[in-house]
Amino acid sequence: MGFVVDKVSEDSFYENLLLGVSKVLDKSPCVSKMCLKRLSGVRQVDIRAWEHNNGVILPEDLRSFYSSTNGFLFTYEFSYDYHASEADKDFRVGVIQINPVNDLARTFGYETKNSAHVECIKKKYSLSLSRESKVFELANVDENGKVVLVYPTNYSIPTIWFYSGQMHFGYLAEDFTTYFRMCIAHLGIPCWQYIFSKEGIPECSKEIFNLIAPGILTEERNLVDSHSYKYTIEHTNKIDPNIFNVQQSCTNLPDSKLQNNGRQLESKIKEKNKVKSAPKRSMSGKSKR
Repeated sequence: MGFVVDKVSEDSFYENLLLGVSKVLDKSPCVSKMCLKRLSGVRQVDIRAWEHNNGVILPEDLRSFYSSTNGFLFTYEFSYDYHASEADKDFRVGVIQINPVNDLARTFGYETKNSAHVECIKKKYSLSLSRESKVFELANVDENGKVVLVYPTNYSIPTIWFYSGQMHFGYLAEDFTTYFRMCIAHLGIPCWQYIFSKEGIPECSKEIFNLIAPGILTEERNLVDSHSYKYTIEHTNKIDPNIFNVQQSCTNLPDSKLQNNGRQLESKIKEKNKVKSAPKRSMSGKSKR
């Protein structure tokens, strides 16, 4: 049966965007206080204004994401002391976060060279940037690290990197959709991005992985199978019309498919956009109060 626009709800949009990750986390007694912030989409005119002010073009998947929701924030608390009172509980905050478009701020402080390039050294990617390069903060990880959208040149296709306090860039993903899948595959566990850094993942984060997602840290490859840099600096930011050409479905995903069905993310973003643009529809993307 085909997808029916009238049956799309804000709840189903966010549920399918998270691909059931909340149900997975809910199975652990150490996890509590899961919270999802609902945000309205951004108008195309505002997205174009950001692009004009910053001199770059957002990739099509990120542009479509912002058209559906102006950022993303899913949080939960993890604590070994889940029997303790709230006052005595020591907890860590898990998070899946994407900054709103106006907080997609320019990042500085990294070393620059005469030209920008990407090198592959011992199966790891090394990034060198020039004065022409532009880096924008997509999400904050902790006081030292952040996830960034990197444009080696103004006309490059941007890729996603982890920028640490040692002015080091660790390659994460070739596009935004892949990075969002990685967030879900790693369950938003605190500081999971450090897996791809020189510093390595903190011990406390390792313990959380071993408790609620055993086996992930022993994987020898990226969980979404896309840890390869395929662009050269000369590539321009071209829109691929096939990014969101996914068969639409209103079927809920079972938890067992959490890591293998990233296509639903792209499909549901497109579905919500269609609802917002369809005539005589009463759906609202505004935050619920």
